[in-house]
Amino acid sequence: MGKKKNKNQVHANGTSSGAATKKETPLPSLGNKLGSASYTAINTLTKPALFSFYDEDITRNEGNVYDKAFLSNTSQLEMVLPSGAVKHEKSLYAKIINCITAFFVLFIVGIIFPMVSECLYDNDKLTKGRIAFFLKHGITIKNKIVAEPDMVPDWAVFGTEGVIFGSIVPFIDYLVRHQHRPNTRLSVYKNTFGSFIKCVNALLGIIFGIRKIEWASSLQAAGAWSLLNIVLWLFLDGTSTVLLSGLVVGMISAFSCAQYAPQLSQTLYFIDFYFFGLLMFSKLGRYLFN
Repeated sequence: MGKKKNKNQVHANGTSSGAATKKETPLPSLGNKLGSASYTAINTLTKPALFSFYDEDITRNEGNVYDKAFLSNTSQLEMVLPSGAVKHEKSLYAKIINCITAFFVLFIVGIIFPMVSECLYDNDKLTKGRIAFFLKHGITIKNKIVAEPDMVPDWAVFGTEGVIFGSIVPFIDYLVRHQHRPNTRLSVYKNTFGSFIKCVNALLGIIFGIRKIEWASSLQAAGAWSLLNIVLWLFLDGTSTVLLSGLVVGMISAFSCAQYAPQLSQTLYFIDFYFFGLLMFSKLGRYLFN
């Protein structure tokens, strides 16, 4: 039979084993973001509270499992970049192709736009084709600049105006380096091709309504369109860039065509039409350039 150990030996062995048990291994380095204090705090919070009821030999092994799982998860989290930091830069070739495509599409839409403007008239003061006088100023400028005006067709002038209209708002967005969008209802304000189609449908519907409804006066129809433009701007875009740019273009059109629009109702028609026209071109331009 083995010899019994005295109390001093048992106490010494217990002390040494306890000291060996309580001796903790040095904590691994977690990089610059996490230190040993943070590691200890998180490790203490993640361990179940029932660990204190078990023997230290059991909890030590289980604790190592939790420590390894924590370390692996931490290393994986450090490798993942935030979504805002990930940026997909286009190559120079892709940017050139994108700009050429955008200019081509805006040029085609610019040719169609005067045809739409000539369809706008009402049953009172606004006659057919009067709204298109502002776009025809480009033809007048072309005739003064070009030595032989017949070499440059009128549709080329309208296409160039479409490129200008579609590039105003994207150019302002580029200058301020971000798009001013409202913080709410972001899905409504996305610049997609579908949003441009909504603008086209709205414009065609307004033109049809102005022509078919028997208005008491042109001022009544123009005033109703002005109120409707505010609602459509809020619903389809809502950005201050489009609002200010549309008002400026509408004012310029009304001022330059004052001889063709001597009455207040006709002036409002110019502002309404070209304000909404710039809204439509800005949606298309933002979609194409961005």
